[in-house]
Amino acid sequence: MPGTATAFAHRSADLLVTTISAGPAAAVEAARPAIGALWARLAPHVTGAYANFLDSATPRDVGAIYPRDTYDRLAAVKERVDPLNVFRRNHNVPPGASR
Repeated sequence: MPGTATAFAHRSADLLVTTISAGPAAAVEAARPAIGALWARLAPHVTGAYANFLDSATPRDVGAIYPRDTYDRLAAVKERVDPLNVFRRNHNVPPGASR
């Protein structure tokens, strides 16, 4: 099927939900509990993530970006080309990791 080798072949959602908080640090921190509460209410109804929209890059967050097969394939590539995980200052898939 055309397009299945792309980074986004697994995405089929009709809707993207995102939040943003911007401004002085105190205002952003003040908004954090309300935004967290909103996402906690949405969590049972949504799946997946988009790397550029994440506010953190925990292993769980990064795991939500990719389907299991894609994540495992990326980890295998990383094991081959960057086994020391030099390039890790991003939404990192560690070398040889599996979800």
